[in-house]
Amino acid sequence: MFLKVWNFLAGYVKIEVSGFSVERFVSQAIAAGVIFWDMRRDGAKFYAHISRKHFSAAEFFAQKTGTKVAALGFYGLPQILTHLKRRLFLLIGGFLFAAGMVFLTSFVWRIDIEGTHRINYTDITAFLEQKGLYIGSFRYGFDYREIEDAMRLQFSDIAWVSFSITGTRAVVSIAESIVPTEIIDTSLPADVVAVKDAIIVYIATTAGQPQFRAGDVVAAGETIVAGQLVLGSAEEGNLSYAYTHAISEVWGRVYYTMDFEIPLTYFEKTFTNRVSRGYTINIGNFSFDLPRIFRGDDFVYYETIERRWQASIGENYPLPLSHTTTLQYELVRHLRNRSVDVAKDFAIEFANRRIAEEIGEDNEIVDKQIVFNEGERSLTAQVFLITIERIDQTQSIQPAQVIREENDE
Repeated sequence: MFLKVWNFLAGYVKIEVSGFSVERFVSQAIAAGVIFWDMRRDGAKFYAHISRKHFSAAEFFAQKTGTKVAALGFYGLPQILTHLKRRLFLLIGGFLFAAGMVFLTSFVWRIDIEGTHRINYTDITAFLEQKGLYIGSFRYGFDYREIEDAMRLQFSDIAWVSFSITGTRAVVSIAESIVPTEIIDTSLPADVVAVKDAIIVYIATTAGQPQFRAGDVVAAGETIVAGQLVLGSAEEGNLSYAYTHAISEVWGRVYYTMDFEIPLTYFEKTFTNRVSRGYTINIGNFSFDLPRIFRGDDFVYYETIERRWQASIGENYPLPLSHTTTLQYELVRHLRNRSVDVAKDFAIEFANRRIAEEIGEDNEIVDKQIVFNEGERSLTAQVFLITIERIDQTQSIQPAQVIREENDE
């Protein structure tokens, strides 16, 4: 292994020896200290490798023995340097390129934050910026453990965090804590109020004074079960009050009405073959626009799509060079008519989607009716909906004086 490295550094030559006295040539050269390796015989010709400094000696012994020696190729570091001398600008360019890559890969050019759901992304980036980590910051000198500890102290929702910089990419992996179960303090006085207008169909009270019963109509905000208990009688002159935390489960029949309109005429989009392309070059925090290939100023209707490409050496070495391509696709609009039956299908689909979004899956739908009214240009749909859903909500009360009964010892 050492001999191969030495031959590469010193340089070597592949030679071809021909003639009637090849054996005399080899024996005299070896006797004079010429070293051959990778030797082989092919008929009357002899092939081998020798060092560059021994090539002149090989030529001498070839002339002395009446043979011919030819150099088939020069190899090794001296030959490489000889080629590079002829290409000075290539050598300088390669050096500058290598130096530039080392310089660019010494900074952070992308920050990925993973695992956030409740924590605001902007808050995390602002915190990291206070710690000196931002796009274009020097990637060395960060105390990873210190940043992780500081993030756990700053954000109470973080249960676990890992911070690392690989190449020019910083990665912050976060595991958020489990949302704690809300603990209701039943020692505080509270009422149970209605959250919606409804007809009560079921009420089960654990604590408090019910104000309504099944079959009664209740309005949103009204107290269904009071946390204020009346003690004694005003006629007897011993009227007093006590307060408790009212607890009750109340279900009610809730009525909904939804109105919307489906036009019988609509515009159908058709794309043409014309596309306007714009390019923006981004270098670090600076950007500039290139002239558009086709401006598309006469586009009346169009849709815009942006595509971004960032230079990167593998996944972990993004570079501060990117370009954004803005494509504007021209389209034309054609006025079309839809039949009443198709409009009704649209109305039913739209109504079901709104019901799923606004009513939810937990509430029972006991009745649903859709009434259509056909106009000259549109179809009006009115949805009547009846559901059975829970309508109770706890609301704290602040009495002027809370009377607590004391048990006799």
